[in-house]
Amino acid sequence: MLDVALISLIQDMSEKAGIEGTIQYWSRVGENLAKRMGKEAYMGWPSFNVALREGRTAYSIEGEVNPLTDLAITDEDGDVVGYIYALKTCVFQPTIRRVMDSVGEMPSADREVAQEYNDSVRDTAVCNFCVIHQKFREEVAKSITVGGHVLECIQLADRGVTGETKINVEALNKIGINPDYIRSLLRNFACVYGLLLRDAHINPMKIEEE
Repeated sequence: MLDVALISLIQDMSEKAGIEGTIQYWSRVGENLAKRMGKEAYMGWPSFNVALREGRTAYSIEGEVNPLTDLAITDEDGDVVGYIYALKTCVFQPTIRRVMDSVGEMPSADREVAQEYNDSVRDTAVCNFCVIHQKFREEVAKSITVGGHVLECIQLADRGVTGETKINVEALNKIGINPDYIRSLLRNFACVYGLLLRDAHINPMKIEEE
């Protein structure tokens, strides 16, 4: 019942506030949640990654997040300035599945919000809930320091409940990660993003999708 009520809210909100208004609202939800998480500071990447594995960071609220330490992000000097992280299962997946099982499909507003977000913000949303997640991660990064440096979050890829995917090739080029690596991760993970030092200097690598 609560799942259906939530989905009804999405449709009702889009009809009253418009698609752009819904995006703005979900963005505020993500931003306000991030502000309530507080600040965090870590001596280095090892301590941050341990905290993440143990569920002790703000990012842990989304569910099981895996630090992929074999996919390090390096700067111009070859020093590690970040890593790739993968969310095992989206927290909204059970809701989406239950609604689809009981109602048959998500409301049209779900697709419309995702599409408008992809057109106006960045092409990384597979459903309307992505707006909340991505804004949350961006804002949380501003409140976390690793070795005294503020973090930056870059959304890299998503996989929807029905299997549709989004790959942010432009962002992958920026951090020098091959899209094929990320594409393979989507077989087992719902969402992939990068966390790196905001002031890091990285040489972009031009990687063309096949």
